[in-house]
Amino acid sequence: MSGITSFVSGTPAGVDFSTVDGADIAGGGDGARVVVRGKATLDDRTFTKWFATGVFGRPARGDFGNAPKDVFRGPGVANWDLSAFKNIPLREERLKLQFRWEAYNTFNHTQYLGVDNAARFEVAGNQVNQRFGQVISARNPRVMQGSLRLIF
Repeated sequence: MSGITSFVSGTPAGVDFSTVDGADIAGGGDGARVVVRGKATLDDRTFTKWFATGVFGRPARGDFGNAPKDVFRGPGVANWDLSAFKNIPLREERLKLQFRWEAYNTFNHTQYLGVDNAARFEVAGNQVNQRFGQVISARNPRVMQGSLRLIF
């Protein structure tokens, strides 16, 4: 038996934004950042609400916003990869049959991957992206493979 277990925290992520009216917020084509009015991280994250979406706002014209580069952490990883193999001697001592079984994400634990971090604001400043703050993708499910190998 052998295996690898990984527990990794999520990567830091920022929040992007756009407007439905295509307004040039900063002027001159320079990039602006979203306005952050509170703490975005949540203690009880769910599939439909990974971070607090209500703390973000549309910057006023000429305002560059105040969002830092990293506002929240994305989903982490809790993964177990296991393998088992057995050498079975055959008639002659020099011949062996090896049976091997490998499983990646052995316990088939759902592991979220991407979160929609693109806010979209209307003219009045309301955020209109319905998926904003939701998990939108997952890592691979369990994958297993087996093999037989003749060793001579």
